[in-house]
Amino acid sequence: MDKLASILLAFPPGLNLFFNINDNAVYDGTVKAHLAKLSKLLREHNTDLVAHGPNLLAVLDPEVNSLSYLAVLHSLIVPGIRESTPRDLVLEKLVIFLTTFDARQSRYAGRHLLDVFHAAGSGQFLPPSVAVHVLSTAILRLDPTGSMLTSSHILLAKLAYQTNNVIPPVLEVFDKDIVFYPNMANHKEPGYLCDLTLSPPSYISPRTGLTNALRTLSVLEYDLLCGMAHCSMREWAKAYTAFERVVTFPTREGGVSKVMVEVYKKWVLVSLLAKGKLAELPSYTGAQATKLYGSSAKLYTEVATVFVGDDAGVLKAEVEKSLQQWEDDGNMGLIQEVLAAYQKWQVLRLQQIYSKVSLSEIRQQTTSAKTGAKLRENEDVEALVQNMIISGMLNGVIEKNDDGTVFLTFLPSAIKLSEEQFARELANTAFRLKELHPIFKETKERLGTSKEYIKYVIKEDKRVEKNDTDPTLGFEAHVDDEDLMGGVVATG
Repeated sequence: MDKLASILLAFPPGLNLFFNINDNAVYDGTVKAHLAKLSKLLREHNTDLVAHGPNLLAVLDPEVNSLSYLAVLHSLIVPGIRESTPRDLVLEKLVIFLTTFDARQSRYAGRHLLDVFHAAGSGQFLPPSVAVHVLSTAILRLDPTGSMLTSSHILLAKLAYQTNNVIPPVLEVFDKDIVFYPNMANHKEPGYLCDLTLSPPSYISPRTGLTNALRTLSVLEYDLLCGMAHCSMREWAKAYTAFERVVTFPTREGGVSKVMVEVYKKWVLVSLLAKGKLAELPSYTGAQATKLYGSSAKLYTEVATVFVGDDAGVLKAEVEKSLQQWEDDGNMGLIQEVLAAYQKWQVLRLQQIYSKVSLSEIRQQTTSAKTGAKLRENEDVEALVQNMIISGMLNGVIEKNDDGTVFLTFLPSAIKLSEEQFARELANTAFRLKELHPIFKETKERLGTSKEYIKYVIKEDKRVEKNDTDPTLGFEAHVDDEDLMGGVVATG
């Protein structure tokens, strides 16, 4: 065991004066030399590694000796934990590793790291509540920007939603803006894998082993699950955004898949919940796609039409005549939310007329779509309004006059910030822009090496004397359709 430990502890070299952790060339060469020793160890002494694995993990520091720790851990849990291995101890070490590993080192052992990610997210070893927590943490340790969609994201989304464990660490991953996908075209090869200035797709790819390739269906499934997860938290605006990514997904010839149609139905309902009306599809949605959605989801758009009307009974009847359809589509829960939201949006629309309105007046001017009748008591109205205020749907306050009349005062949506608050918001915005800079740079480089972009610029350059507009404007509307992972794609 001592011989094994000496090899495993050899990286990083510690007090070696010739090792400069900030020198990418030195770091890269030292890591690769250590990897060669680890590979030999795994080939020739794997049985010993398994036998002494628990003791070796006690000697290694997962944050410092991440590569060696990963090699031992991988031997213990892939393809499964052996009966002779202390299961609880190994799983404890697994959790510790995933929440503390050095992402820079681990880039060099992509396939092993991905195996461990997938082992954690498989549901075979850890309780789901623990698995989604550590997998979320690990994903953002590997890519703090969260801008790269990986196969680990898909695994996390499935596990979190299917086991009802949509917890804050999971939502932190879901809330990141995805910009990059595996195997996107025009990414330059990294000089050194350890370079901390690399954009995520430069070191996370099927080639490095840190993600599997993704099919189009997997990308749609991820956004669908994100949307459903946000629905389960009643975060309608975020669910709306996630579903919209599916609905507007770029396809060849502007067609739509069955998944896209089913998500469009959910998008219509969530649009009512988030915006109080059926929102228009973004302008970049293909005309053919828009037409297909309209013909495939007539029942849903009919509900949306009566939702903005003044007759709750009509909405109730419209919903009740198609109960089996909502059930078959898996949208009964959202339909019930729409019925419950109808009266709330009636209350919100009153602020277009009043700055202050009594609860008795609200009771007279609004109707519940769940019952088709007005609320019986002012106390019921007060409970409804208080719920809206607590949830953040309504910016207002309930007050009482000297004569005992209870009324709702609508507050302005924009609150004047103090100088300190304004400075804090300004600093946060600057920080976010700084975080986005590498993404902008990477996207610009990709676009600049795209054949379609180059052809477009040359074509526009011939007309530059007649047209003073930026030649990049409208580019996406003119490029040819390509595969999702191959570059820029027109929506249709």
